[in-house]
Amino acid sequence: MPKNKKSFERPASFYIQEIQNGNIKVSSLPPEIIEQIVEVLYAEGSSTTQIAQLLDRTDRTVRRYLEEIRKKDALTPNLEQAKQFVGELVQKARISHAYLMRLARSKDGSIAERTQAEFAAWRIIKEMIEKLQSLTYLPMKSQTITGDIYHHNEGGDNRTYEQLKQDLQDIERVARETGTLDPKTEEGIKLLQKRIEKAEIVEEIADLNKGKDGDQNNKEEGHEQ
Repeated sequence: MPKNKKSFERPASFYIQEIQNGNIKVSSLPPEIIEQIVEVLYAEGSSTTQIAQLLDRTDRTVRRYLEEIRKKDALTPNLEQAKQFVGELVQKARISHAYLMRLARSKDGSIAERTQAEFAAWRIIKEMIEKLQSLTYLPMKSQTITGDIYHHNEGGDNRTYEQLKQDLQDIERVARETGTLDPKTEEGIKLLQKRIEKAEIVEEIADLNKGKDGDQNNKEEGHEQ
């Protein structure tokens, strides 16, 4: 007599526990349940041999189950699905960045902890941009930097370039004093310093161009008169 389908409507973890306790015989389980058990055990780090021992199957049989599982889980290229994954990636990065920025601005933690939180927040944005560039969502060529490099930080920030440089020096000094200046932090500080310097140069060039445009306009107006 066939077993009631509802009797097998339990999570795979339930059957794994029951098998280990000796309350269920593997031979009484349908193939789809055994496949679910194999998938869960493999995802948890069990080897093919360990799974085979628990289910009283050969390694070859377990590998065959895994091949079927991979076939079912295989993804085909899908533009809409890719957009959804990228959107989820950006959303999670923003959430993590906002959380770390709140920690960095909090007065509860130590200076070293806040320094690490701010650097981690910067790393999240940097790595997200690099990932979007590798996926061709953003251009690989650096874009013109104008205004304050922290302009888009949560809550805004109108500090001058000199103030930003001083902030980086303070962060580096505190990190050295507290022993938290690891290679990644030091690299991040240097990269930020370069970005500030580049932003200054770009702004100066823009000002020079504006000045030239203004002089040219004045000359043309003089000729017309």
